[in-house]
Amino acid sequence: MFAKKRTISSNSRLFIFILAISLVLSTAGCGSSPASSGGNAAETTKPIELKLASFFPATHPVETEITQGWIKAVDKATNGRVKVTSYPAETLLKSAETYEGVVKGVSDIGMSAYAYTRGRFPVVETFLLPGILNKNSMSASYSLMEGIKTLNPKELQDTHHLFSWASGPGNLMSKAPYRELKDIQGLQIGASTGLVGDALKLLGATPVTMPMPEWYEALQKGIMKGGLSAGELLKGFKLGDVTGDYITQTPFIYNQAFFVTMNLDKWNSIPADVQKQIAEATEGYYGGVVPGMWDKINAAGVKYTQDKKKVEIITLSESETAKWLDLLKPLQTNYITTLNGKGLEGEKILTAVKEIVDKNNKKY
Repeated sequence: MFAKKRTISSNSRLFIFILAISLVLSTAGCGSSPASSGGNAAETTKPIELKLASFFPATHPVETEITQGWIKAVDKATNGRVKVTSYPAETLLKSAETYEGVVKGVSDIGMSAYAYTRGRFPVVETFLLPGILNKNSMSASYSLMEGIKTLNPKELQDTHHLFSWASGPGNLMSKAPYRELKDIQGLQIGASTGLVGDALKLLGATPVTMPMPEWYEALQKGIMKGGLSAGELLKGFKLGDVTGDYITQTPFIYNQAFFVTMNLDKWNSIPADVQKQIAEATEGYYGGVVPGMWDKINAAGVKYTQDKKKVEIITLSESETAKWLDLLKPLQTNYITTLNGKGLEGEKILTAVKEIVDKNNKKY
C-alpha cells in the first residue's frame, strides 16, 4: 500500500516537472515571436513601392534606357529601399493626363511631354517657342534644367520635380519633298505641340495637333501630309514606315520637352535620408545618360528609315530660311502678352530663356 503511494507521488512530481518545463519553453517562444518583437523591424525594412506612368512604348529607348536606367540607379542608391515599377505605353495614364494624374495620386511618378497640356506650363513652354534655336538635345536639356532651377516656376510646385530633358531641334518629315514655303501651304501637317501648330499656321499650313501615339495612323491614312518633330520618332514610333522619304531641316521651329515628376505627398512621406539618396542618384544618372541621348536616337531614327528606303535630306537656302523666320516673329511677341496675362513677367522670362539657351549652345 505504501509502495503504491510512493509510485503515485513520483509520477505526480514527474508530471509537474514536465509541465513546468513546457511553460518555460512556451513563454520563451512567445517572447521571440515575430508578431511581438520582429513585426516593427519587418515594417521598417519593407521597400517603398512607386508606380511610374509613361506614354513611351515599352521598346522605346526612353523606356529601356532612361526610365529603366533611372529605376536601377534609384534601387542601387537606396539599397533596395525604393522599388519603382514602370507602366509604359499609356497603360496607367494617357499622355495628356499624366501630370494631373500625378498631382491627384493616380500614379506616384509621371513621365510625359509638357506640351501635351498646353498652357499648363507657361514658363517651361517659353523654351519651346519657335524662333529659339537649340544646337542639339544636350544644350536644350541643360538649358531646360537650368531654367527650371533659376526661374523656379510656380507651375511645377504642386509636384516634386525630379528631372526634365529636351529633344532639341526637329525637322519636317514627309512622303513628298518640301523645299519652299509654298510647298507646305494648305497642307495638313502634324504638330506634337500647340506652339508648333501655331508656327505651321503662320507658315500657311494647316496644323493637326495630336499626341504622338496617334501619329502613325494619321500619317498612314493620309490625314497628315507630314509631321514636324524629332527624328527619333521615325524609329521610336515606327513613323519611318509611313513617312520620312523626305526630311526638311527646320531646327528653328521645333523643340520638345519632357518631365519626370513625383506626387508631392508621396515625396514628403519618404524618409529624408532616402530622399537624399534618390536626389543624388537622379543627378548622377541624369548627367551621364539623359541630355545627349536624344541626339543619338535622332540619328538612329533617320538611319532606321534610310535602311528601309531612299531618304533625301533637304536643307533650306538662307533666303528661304529668312522667309520662314520672318513669318514666325509674331509668336514671341504674342507669347510675352500671354505670359503677362497670367500675371508673369513675360519679357523678363523670354529674355532669360534666350540668354540661357545661347549660353548652353556655346557650352554644348
